[in-house]
Amino acid sequence: MTDAPQANGLTTPTATTGYPAPKFERTQTQPENPFAALIPDQHIAIIPSFTLESGVTLRNAPLAYSTRGTLSPDRDNAMVICHALTGSADVSDWWGPLLGPGRAFDISRFFVICMNSLGSPYGSASPVTNIDGNPANERYGPEFPLTTIRDDVNFHKLLLDDLGIKQVAAVIGGSMGGMLVLEWAYFGSDYVRCIVPIATSSRHSAWGISWGEAQRQSIYADPK
Repeated sequence: MTDAPQANGLTTPTATTGYPAPKFERTQTQPENPFAALIPDQHIAIIPSFTLESGVTLRNAPLAYSTRGTLSPDRDNAMVICHALTGSADVSDWWGPLLGPGRAFDISRFFVICMNSLGSPYGSASPVTNIDGNPANERYGPEFPLTTIRDDVNFHKLLLDDLGIKQVAAVIGGSMGGMLVLEWAYFGSDYVRCIVPIATSSRHSAWGISWGEAQRQSIYADPK
């Protein structure tokens, strides 16, 4: 799959033989967000409209992702890797020893894809991206809406659909990424054949909720 350049700096991936071309535009730059530039070899798909569980709609929402390996002709060998809270779409940065031919994330067998979660500063829609993806607008900042694990998975599923992926061989993730793994299972075994949740849970204890809230409030206290 290759990307065709356009005058606006975005790209539109061209079709693989026998499959329609993806519809979402792509870019590899995000001028308003210096953190996105820290992640090598990632693409950013622009999702025209995505409605969160809260009812808030994000428009022209960026979704950062990276891929390794080759998608099979049947589009059924995708391996989705879900990063932890502070991670990015660069699997080699945090699970590098597991990535490569003959390793756990075997790129000679699987199309390994990792997608950046909403709210992360590393490329997907977040407080450090422009409102509605419009360069003329300010960044979301503290007005960025609350998102959920289900929002992340539904957001990421749009990209898999856009890539023409018919079935996911495995979804793997740890900590917050493991929570995404559990949510992916709701699509059923006909779509997700295997899940590997690591060091995670389906719900927080009161202790965990209190720690998370304390951390959030410390961030909210910063007006910038």
